[in-house]
Amino acid sequence: MNYIVDVEAEVLKTVIKKADKVCGTLEPSMRKLVFLSEDERLYIIASDGCLNGYFPVCSFYSKISVPFEIPLDVVRHFVSELTGKISLHFQDGVLSLKSQNETLRLRISPLQKDREEKIYVPVNAQGTAFSKRKLLAELDFASSFLEEGSYVDLYFIRNTLEMISQHYGLVAYSQVEVEKNSEDPGAKNEQDINNFSIRIPYVSARHLIKVLEIEETNQVQISFDPITNKILIFSGDIFTLCTDVPDESPDLVRNLCSRFEPRIRILSSLLQRLLRRSLIAGRFSDVEIYSRHGELVVVSQHGAVAYKASIPVQNEMQVVEFSFQTKAYMLRSAINRIGSQYINIGTVSEYVLLTPPSLSRFLIVRNQRIQ
Repeated sequence: MNYIVDVEAEVLKTVIKKADKVCGTLEPSMRKLVFLSEDERLYIIASDGCLNGYFPVCSFYSKISVPFEIPLDVVRHFVSELTGKISLHFQDGVLSLKSQNETLRLRISPLQKDREEKIYVPVNAQGTAFSKRKLLAELDFASSFLEEGSYVDLYFIRNTLEMISQHYGLVAYSQVEVEKNSEDPGAKNEQDINNFSIRIPYVSARHLIKVLEIEETNQVQISFDPITNKILIFSGDIFTLCTDVPDESPDLVRNLCSRFEPRIRILSSLLQRLLRRSLIAGRFSDVEIYSRHGELVVVSQHGAVAYKASIPVQNEMQVVEFSFQTKAYMLRSAINRIGSQYINIGTVSEYVLLTPPSLSRFLIVRNQRIQ
């Protein structure tokens, strides 16, 4: 069948920009745009293999019998300098994009999916509302020091979404409270949403942050479908995110954070500077940090090269002894997002905890002084 539809260039550019954020650059083979028609609208779908974004383009009263895909980067390059209307011509297995005297023709490919997997736009089931700014800030902190293959664990219980991540012995904990949905008073409150414990891939978490940053909304609604094991996110557009089951319970981390008492305080900027200076072997540099007579000592060594520096401790409430090792770039990435001029440090059991005075975010490492 043949179809012709006109789309505003700015609308298509915006959709492609969002699709680009969803796909990311890690896996070039995933950088595709999938075209689908549903409920008299034309949609473009983008995916990184876990995170899917569903973007409405325009009204569309025909029916695309089989969803098809085209290369994202080719289309992005073509439309980047266009203005006005762009005509999309679907004819004989070819998609033509026409604007004034320019035309881009693409041989379309049927979407390669499992035959039993139906491609559709998820229904926007209203979920729990969060401040977009706060949600992204906490997710950014929790995922800031991770690498490909890592995960962020999410626990929703009693009005709070908790986030826990860990990599190379460094653990991050943060949380965000449910917000009253001012944009949609009919949205469900926390009592209407089932509790869940899930984990999401680091790569998709970063892609989600980037695409939600350019969504024109102040709130995000989140719900979890235990049948498909996917998170549904609504922010004007609809996103789904694959999930897995966390390996561990959050109880230990919760307990450590609840028992924290500040012992010393340091300036975040001074610690950041020393961590940056200690990168003598690049991002693979190990760093040891320990307390000593009213100061914090940072040591990094790689082969025959060694770096050592110290910063003064402010308001030492009592003598506290600790020593821990981690990757300098990981700790620096997390400290950069801890969101405070000062960092409080204390010990709980066999762990060292670093947190801003607000106690809103925690970094946890094992205390080697008592091993």
